[in-house]
Amino acid sequence: MGEDTEKETFAFSPMKPILPVIAAPAIYVVFVRYISSYIQYHEWLNLLLLGGLLLFLWGPFRITVLMLMLRPAVVLTDKYISITNTGYTIYWTDVKDVYMADSGEAAVRSPQNYYVVISVREPEKYLKAVKNPLTRWYRWVTRNWRETGAFEVDLSLVRGDEDEIFHTVLRYYQNNRGF
Repeated sequence: MGEDTEKETFAFSPMKPILPVIAAPAIYVVFVRYISSYIQYHEWLNLLLLGGLLLFLWGPFRITVLMLMLRPAVVLTDKYISITNTGYTIYWTDVKDVYMADSGEAAVRSPQNYYVVISVREPEKYLKAVKNPLTRWYRWVTRNWRETGAFEVDLSLVRGDEDEIFHTVLRYYQNNRGF
């Protein structure tokens, strides 16, 4: 295989994934302190709380591990874009459109997140490529829940200016798309 002529990477931003990982044990200890008498008699409650906490932390923990392993959040080449936290590698020839979206009405209650949305011609092709069957099923069920689409780059996870990152992705798309 030949080398790609041009390659650009963007690193993970440490703020969003690390904060829940650091705060979760403290939240668990404080929460368990208030219900400790129930936990003494009902071990299933402790397992349920710990399972919920681990489920809540799976995404940020995974991103933190990727960040500590010095993996880039986004890799852009002349042939594809690779989104590390979701595991997708999308070829420019399959991309239909690239645009920027925000979190919409949810931003009223929380800080606004921006996304680079990548529309592909055959999304089923990329959903079938997910190796973990539970993850594949979850992404298949939730693919139409958001109006923005199934393939997104969450810019709050990427270090750098949102507009600069978007324009870089857009430039790669415009220069390398196959008509």
